[in-house]
Amino acid sequence: MIEVEVKAIAKEFESIRKRLAELNALKIKTERQEDTYFNAPHRDFAITDEALRIRKIPENDNLKVFITYKGAKIDKSSKTRKEFEVGVADAELTKNIFESLGFKEVATVVKDREIYQLEEFIITLDTVKKAGIFVEIEKDLEDGSDFDETLQEIFKLYEKLGITEGFERRSYLELTGI
Repeated sequence: MIEVEVKAIAKEFESIRKRLAELNALKIKTERQEDTYFNAPHRDFAITDEALRIRKIPENDNLKVFITYKGAKIDKSSKTRKEFEVGVADAELTKNIFESLGFKEVATVVKDREIYQLEEFIITLDTVKKAGIFVEIEKDLEDGSDFDETLQEIFKLYEKLGITEGFERRSYLELTGI
């Protein structure tokens, strides 16, 4: 799976929420995400631009847990990369497995996220502890064949939201400076 993603720094969310409503974007949910990142024993993900994380999402009385691997970014203007994600039952057990294999915990990033859908695009309004507020727009592709067209559509959608600058390729992990 290729995730075509562009992130932008936001000044505020109210005007963006208003424009999302005008575009008939559907608010899916609001959630808190706690992402614990790991580095590999055989290569440095900070150098290779990869990421491995355990994501925890509290939901009512349950805890959803996912393992996500993100490959290196594949272009210069977005955060597009291969991404693989799978749900797991136990965050602590998963962490213990990673550490037993030599993976080292690097940091944890916490964000509050509002998630919207507009056609095939997911738009998130993120408040990230120690980093600020951001808008992300993404679309998943089975392969990279529609990449250029999808990237153009994402930037057009940003224009409709009133965002024409402040695009950011660094990850939230990098932006928090942890």
